[in-house]
Amino acid sequence: MDAKLLTIPCAIESVATRRDKTIKITIGTQELTPEQTSALFNQWTGGVGVMAFKGEQFNYNDEALINNLKLDAAELGSKTPSQRLRSVLYVLFTHAPEGHKEFSTFYEATIERFIDMAKKRIDTYSL
Repeated sequence: MDAKLLTIPCAIESVATRRDKTIKITIGTQELTPEQTSALFNQWTGGVGVMAFKGEQFNYNDEALINNLKLDAAELGSKTPSQRLRSVLYVLFTHAPEGHKEFSTFYEATIERFIDMAKKRIDTYSL
């Protein structure tokens, strides 16, 4: 779903730090129109998004800049490719530990095999 930029007047009511060093921001709005409320809830169901705050109305250049933001997987709450690989390797470890007692040693050995395999492929290409 390609979400449109939703701009609504709001005020930051509180800011709090959390144990994991993230920040919780509580935002209050005046009464929203049914369309704004619907748009807010439809976009909120995605879980993670981008928030921009400015002490005055956004102008066209601000909106163009915000609409062109590209966030990576980690910023959107998804796993990065390396996190996905580690998760898959963990599942593999639970099914076939290959003699390893700990996941950390299984992971290191498997990654070393991947690195060696990549190095061999590099050697087969002449530049």
